[in-house]
Amino acid sequence: MERVLIVPWGNPFQWDSITYEYGGCRMKSSSTLPVLINALKPEKILIFTLDTLANIQVRGKPDIEPKDFKRYSEVVEDVQSRIKWFIENELSSDFPDSAEMLKDGRIDIVVAPGVGLFKNINVEGDLLDFYNYALYVLSTKLPSNNLEVYLDLTHGINFMPTLLYRALNNLLGISAFINDCRLVVLNSEPYPQGFQRDEKESIIPITTLHIRTVEDIVLRPKPIYSRVEDNKLSAFISSLANGLPLVFTTFYPELNELKTLIDEELAEFLKNIEVNGIHISRSRGFSNDFKTLTKIYYFIRCLNLSHEMFGGLPKEEVSIDTLECLVELIFKKIRRLEIITKRDVRQIRDTIKKAIKKEGKIRDKLRAGEKLLYLDVYNFAKDRSIPKKDKIDPRDFVAHSGLISDLIYVRLREDDELLSYVDYDKVIELSIKSMWSDWV
Repeated sequence: MERVLIVPWGNPFQWDSITYEYGGCRMKSSSTLPVLINALKPEKILIFTLDTLANIQVRGKPDIEPKDFKRYSEVVEDVQSRIKWFIENELSSDFPDSAEMLKDGRIDIVVAPGVGLFKNINVEGDLLDFYNYALYVLSTKLPSNNLEVYLDLTHGINFMPTLLYRALNNLLGISAFINDCRLVVLNSEPYPQGFQRDEKESIIPITTLHIRTVEDIVLRPKPIYSRVEDNKLSAFISSLANGLPLVFTTFYPELNELKTLIDEELAEFLKNIEVNGIHISRSRGFSNDFKTLTKIYYFIRCLNLSHEMFGGLPKEEVSIDTLECLVELIFKKIRRLEIITKRDVRQIRDTIKKAIKKEGKIRDKLRAGEKLLYLDVYNFAKDRSIPKKDKIDPRDFVAHSGLISDLIYVRLREDDELLSYVDYDKVIELSIKSMWSDWV
């Protein structure tokens, strides 16, 4: 299980050195980072900072000259250089591998959009831009396999801890469909405050701040509930929440296409950031779809790594064996969906087997490899005469895992029973109606 440490940082140049303790490891430092790295030995560390740290200098540190910014990329580079300076200079004695870890990417400094009026910089924008951007970064940088994430909130300020926790909880909940995901939230005891200098000189050397575990959870699968503008993607979202395996395989998104959509919006967001000296203004925020697309993107990353089957999706036709495999992989942690989808897929297999043992035209057409409406196969196998419905109730669609006999088609290919939809528009409509009441 891969281990990742994530830390939101406010202004590190205001922090004073003190002894921190975690997991039997004790170190004196101006940050919890050295002791956590020593105790946890994470494979990757993500430090989230804000663009409001641009040009920051406290008590002459860091010795980097303030700049008159013309582009947002200069703001990001300035913040990254100051955080690197802090790690390499203020933490170097406690953290001798810091330079190497920065160089090889084990420590990654993320500069996210902030907001606020400060002496060093003035940033105008929506504070939820931080959440959307953090979600994007995590969706691209978090490992997509079994994962143990430690989130240390000790040095986070204002909206950073809440929004970063929310972003992690959402992404790990999606990964939990296919992976084992654990989230451990840490926070140190508070630094002593309100003492005179001579009092601090006697208190600090004998004080140890313990880093406490405030939450330790194994994530359960957390479906996505937000609808997006693209109806095919909305149908896919519904398939995950409602247990619609054939909808899932039919409208499975292409990873590269998702990445293109996300990167295009991110580029537009960055393009609309106006920079004039120490004044930064974000005139455009992220769309409502952006956060949902990033969640889907991370989910597809996790799926594609987990099993070769997902690399072959989407498919217009899939075998019943594939659907059974899908049910076992995706819905096994949501027992209700696993039971229902397994039952519905198995009933279709049993009906087809019964049909090909009977004498008649339907059997001959099946053996010839023709694609037939499942309702006709069902009526033939069961000696029924159920008519095709002109209108399907979304509740029936969900109740039968999207495998409505009036909508699905079956075909035999050697030993495989293949299922497919033909009327994609109707399937998309029912998928969306079964999840959200409105349909346009």
